[in-house]
Amino acid sequence: MQLILIVQVSIALLVGELAGSLPITAGWGTMCLLLAPVSVLLHGAILSAYAHRGMDRGSRRGVELLFASNGRIGWQVCLLLALAAGSGLPETLASLAGWALVSILLLVTAIGSTLLVYATTWSVEKRLRESSIVRGLDALAPVHPMPSRAGYVLAQARAGLVPMLAPLVVPITLGELSRQLALLHWPDLAEQARLAGGMAGALLLFVLVPLIVPPLLGLTRLSPGELRDDLEALARGAGVGVREIWVWPTDGLIANAAVMGVLPGLRCVMLSDCLLESMPRPYVRAVMAHELGHVAHRHLAWMLAVILGCWTVASGAITPVAQHLAEEFAQANAAVSEESIVQVASLARDAGVLVLGLLLFGYASRRFERQADTYAVQLLSRGEGATAATAPAVEAMIGALGSVALLNHVPPARPSWRHGSIAWRQDYLRAITGERLDAMPIDAFAAVLRWGALAVVAAGALLGIFPF
Repeated sequence: MQLILIVQVSIALLVGELAGSLPITAGWGTMCLLLAPVSVLLHGAILSAYAHRGMDRGSRRGVELLFASNGRIGWQVCLLLALAAGSGLPETLASLAGWALVSILLLVTAIGSTLLVYATTWSVEKRLRESSIVRGLDALAPVHPMPSRAGYVLAQARAGLVPMLAPLVVPITLGELSRQLALLHWPDLAEQARLAGGMAGALLLFVLVPLIVPPLLGLTRLSPGELRDDLEALARGAGVGVREIWVWPTDGLIANAAVMGVLPGLRCVMLSDCLLESMPRPYVRAVMAHELGHVAHRHLAWMLAVILGCWTVASGAITPVAQHLAEEFAQANAAVSEESIVQVASLARDAGVLVLGLLLFGYASRRFERQADTYAVQLLSRGEGATAATAPAVEAMIGALGSVALLNHVPPARPSWRHGSIAWRQDYLRAITGERLDAMPIDAFAAVLRWGALAVVAAGALLGIFPF
C-alpha cells in the first residue's frame, strides 16, 4: 500500500508534465478518473460477498483472496490515474481552475479509492472480529466492540494514510514553494532551492512528529506497572533515551509499533492496543527492542540520506540514457518536432527515475528492517548475559513477527516493499542463531549503505545531479 500511494501521489504532482501526452480526449480522461473509485467499489463488493459465502461454509479462502487483492487493486487505480493525467482532461481543467487544483483532484481520487477499499472490507472484518470473541474471552484478553463502517474507515485512514501522506506531502510542498520563490528572485537556483526546501521539510517532520502525532492519533500513556517498567528497563539497557511510551488506540484492529523523533528529549515509542493485548510479554519486549534498534542505528536520520542517495543514483543513471535515446530518435525522425521529443523524453526520464529510485530505496529499507530485527536479538541475548544470539531471543522476535502477521491478516509470504515479507525475515533470524553478537554481517552491510548513500549525495551535489 505504501508503494502504491507514493506512485499515486507522484502522478498527481506530475500531472502538469503528463497532461496531453496520450492520445486520449478529455471525455475519456473523465471516464478513467471516475472508473478508478467505481472499479474499487465493485471489486470490494464482489470479493466481500464471496468471502462471506466462504465463511458460511467454514472456508477462509475468500477472506484471504479479499485481503490479498486489496493490496493489488491500488495498481489498477494507478493505471487509471495515469491515463486520466495523460489525457486532455487536465489541460481543460487547468484552464478553468489551475494546475494545483488538478493535482488535488487526482490526489483526492486516489485517497477516496483507498477509503473505499477499507469501506468494502469492513463487513468481513466485523465478522472475523465476532468469530474471535470467544477465543479472546478464553484468553482473558480485552474484547473491543467493532466500530461502525465509518469509524473503521476513519481508524484505517489515520493508521495507514496519514503517516504515509505527511512524509510525502510536506517535503514536496515545501520544496515546490521554495522553487517558486527562487524562480521569482534567483531563477538559476530554482532546482537547488527545491532540493533545500524538500530537505528542510523532511527535517521539520523528523523534529515535530513526536509532538504532532499523539494528539492526532489520540495516543495515551502506557499505564505504570510491570510492563512499562520492563520496557523502560529495556530502553535503558539499550542506552536509548525514550521520553514516553504511548498506547495507540485502534479498537483492537491493528497490531503495529513505531518509534518517533530523532531528538532524545522528544523521542517516543508507540505500541498499538491490539499488540499489547494479544501478544505475550516476550513478544512485546521483542517488538520494543526492534524499535529501539531503529534508534540505536539512527535509521530515522540516515533514511533521509538514503532517500536522496537512491534518487541521485536513479537520476544519474536514467538521465543520460533518456538524453541519448532522445537524440537518436530525433536524428532518425526529423519530421517529429523537437518539442514533442523533449516532452516524451522528459516523461520517460521521470518515470525511470521514479521506478529505479523506489526499487533502490525499497532494497535499502528492507536491510534497515533486517538490522533492527538483528538488534532486537542482540539486545535480548545480552540481557541473558550471552555473547552469541540465543535461541530464546531469536524465537521471541520470530514469534512477534508471526503474531503481527496473524493479527493483521497478512500471509507470512506476502512481499513488502519497505519491510520484506514476514517469512523472509523469520528465515533470516533462524539463520543467525548462535552467531556472535558483535560480528553480525548485516551491521557492516548497513554501514556501507549509509555511508555510500551519503557519498553519492555529496558527489551528486558537486556534479549537479539533483534527484528532485
